[in-house]
Amino acid sequence: MYSILDTINDHLPKVEGVTFSRFYIEDAFDIGGGEFSGLSTQKMIGVKNMLEAQASHGFAVTCFLHDEPVAVFGCCKLWDGVGEMWSVIGDTARRKPIATTKIGIAFTDICKLSMDLHRLQITVKTTDLRAMRWARAIGFISECTMKQYSMDKQDYDLMVRR
Repeated sequence: MYSILDTINDHLPKVEGVTFSRFYIEDAFDIGGGEFSGLSTQKMIGVKNMLEAQASHGFAVTCFLHDEPVAVFGCCKLWDGVGEMWSVIGDTARRKPIATTKIGIAFTDICKLSMDLHRLQITVKTTDLRAMRWARAIGFISECTMKQYSMDKQDYDLMVRR
């Protein structure tokens, strides 16, 4: 049986030392340590539940660099033709911006093709300028700002790639 992981391994750009494997929730927290530090136990449970739900309604993979998890990517289908992509990208992957951007572009293409999507969207914290730039670099455009969208009442941009 050919899985989405096979598709990803076959079609994502080959980068020395980079492999992809099944997503485990622990990988997201290992990678996003700084991103999640300072969250209360209740909010950490909320983040864990959100990531697990998104992974269960689509697909998700962990990206490894020399056997160290450096990023997770996922996509869930909201309804026919519409999906939402998500990621947690660690500092190690951020230090490789060209490779990470190539992988991000290819992953969005795989999501759109494998799930037959006419709309792929993401949410990005409006104040995270690095994440906003990266989202634009992989082909997303801002559609609107969602005021007080997150648990901690931060604004997020809804970005779309058609």
